[in-house]
Amino acid sequence: MIVMKFGGTSVGDGKRILDAAKLIKNETRKKVVVVSAMGGVTDKLVGTAEKVVTLPATVVGEEVGRFHSDLLVLHESAAKNAISDEKVLNETLEGIRELLNELKFILMGIGYLEDLTPKSLDRVSSFGEQLSAPILSGALKSIGAESIHLTGYEAGIVTNSQFGQARPIPRILSRRIRPKLKGFIEDDITPVVTGFIAANVEAHITTLGRGGSDYTASIIAKYMGAEEVQIWTDVDGIFTTDPRWIPEAKLIPMLSYAEAMDLAYFGAKVVHPKTIEPAMESNIPVRVMNTFNPGTEGTLIVREEKKIEGVAKAVTMAGGVCVVNLHGVGMAETPNIAGRVFTLLGEHGINVVMISGASESNLSFIIGRDDVNDAVEALGGLMDGDIRNLEIHEDVCIITVVGAGMKGTKGIAAKIFSTVAEADVNIIMIAQGSSEVNISFVVEDKDGINALKAIHERFIK
Repeated sequence: MIVMKFGGTSVGDGKRILDAAKLIKNETRKKVVVVSAMGGVTDKLVGTAEKVVTLPATVVGEEVGRFHSDLLVLHESAAKNAISDEKVLNETLEGIRELLNELKFILMGIGYLEDLTPKSLDRVSSFGEQLSAPILSGALKSIGAESIHLTGYEAGIVTNSQFGQARPIPRILSRRIRPKLKGFIEDDITPVVTGFIAANVEAHITTLGRGGSDYTASIIAKYMGAEEVQIWTDVDGIFTTDPRWIPEAKLIPMLSYAEAMDLAYFGAKVVHPKTIEPAMESNIPVRVMNTFNPGTEGTLIVREEKKIEGVAKAVTMAGGVCVVNLHGVGMAETPNIAGRVFTLLGEHGINVVMISGASESNLSFIIGRDDVNDAVEALGGLMDGDIRNLEIHEDVCIITVVGAGMKGTKGIAAKIFSTVAEADVNIIMIAQGSSEVNISFVVEDKDGINALKAIHERFIK
């Protein structure tokens, strides 16, 4: 039994949905399917919710009505192109209209009340997958494959109430997912599960964070004891770097869990960072494959750390971040100042991406650029006391070199940094991951591509 996940580009229109359905039907093993929203739909849902909350009440209805009409046309068209069976099509269209009417009322309420909470945003965000899942399930039925569509909650995924970034509750998942799905699989009915969506113990809709459909697939695989997770996307697999930056980038046939996690966390968008952990805990391989080129083997992610001749396997770049430097004599005299800093940031929902080596009077770390104002506010109470000065360095990016061969290889860091220096690039900050399969450093945005090219040319074989 396997889990097959299809991303937004793989179900971007009716033809693509039908192609995905054929891939699913042609898979001879029993399977659970996880599907994302049609490409771009979740962004539109979030954008519209954030827009209507700011609009005058007199124009809320007009804006919501226009958005409702656009989504209806998009999904009705997809259903008509994907589903050939008239009875199944009519049932699917009726479900789409009911869902969109519900969405319309929710958006109207948000606009008139001028109130958008994380809870209501999760509710709005969930509609993309709730609309795509029945279309894919209907396409399967129309080509002779029995199917049923379920929300993540109906498939057994229960989370805490941290709306927007909800965390699954393992003790509940372990006793819910298998009973919810086992009967369908035994009866050769393929469940099509909404990615990214779950619910808390009160059955209020939650989401696992953007890109969380991969995570949903991995969770289901873990608790169903699947033999493989397949991530179907729009590229052949994971490359040595992003081919948009370096056309010479090569497909990587195999990566370890640790290598894939570091690549995903530090910029590679093919797989969501959280995907690997549930699979790793159960030693389930994850295979990244191309919906539009299904004949390729893709990239296989497994436990084994396979060293290669070139030491490094990939290099990636992550933007949208900034460096925060904290200075102050008071820091040297204050016990646990680092713990207090990171606790304050955590309480404000700010994720620390990377931490550099710290001294008693200096602490440097990386956060998302969107979190800068919240970070300054969070740390305000420590200013002029424990911390004398706070500096923000924007317009930077993280370069990460990944490879199991780096573990225990003498002089690899020195070679990487000398290569960057020879490319006339200044390194602002350095950190090495605890996995020992990555080295990360920060450079200015304008130097990112040059650093990437220099490393790829020298180290990637």
